[in-house]
Amino acid sequence: MKARSKFYGIEYPIFALKNKPFNYTVTVDTIGVQLKEFGEWHVIDKFINEKSLVSRYIETKDDIFCFDYTCLNISQLISKPIKWGIDSAAKIYNLENKQEFIARNEKVIKVKNNLIWVNTVSYPFTLPKNMIDKNELIQQYATIVYIDDVWVLHKFTSFRESIDKLKL
Repeated sequence: MKARSKFYGIEYPIFALKNKPFNYTVTVDTIGVQLKEFGEWHVIDKFINEKSLVSRYIETKDDIFCFDYTCLNISQLISKPIKWGIDSAAKIYNLENKQEFIARNEKVIKVKNNLIWVNTVSYPFTLPKNMIDKNELIQQYATIVYIDDVWVLHKFTSFRESIDKLKL
């Protein structure tokens, strides 16, 4: 069986931190984190049947603790300096250790609505609707990364970059 990446199985959105918490605890009905060694404990999830993690997070949110990022897809996740996160299924991910992935830098060849196509990949990548300036984007190169059998958009560059691997 093929080994999967550290990103495999994440159910989006994922709530993430730039740094791994000093400690965390998972009990039958809560998840708590301690960001620093002598810092306060924060309850980040209280399990309530039939409520989504997003709803539970809003209900348990305190004014002191905030996640650094909320990522809606893997492209957003790999473009940020994230070390730890909890996904919408309340599964915890330690993303500290880097993994090497195949990567390429390809010319953007088509832009339509919020979709872009790059050279050598047969399917389009979806971008946020208000991010697209078709005239600018068609002149760009996209760095794509092969993660868990799918090409994922990582970033745009103005010039072609020679790249064959990335550590994420």
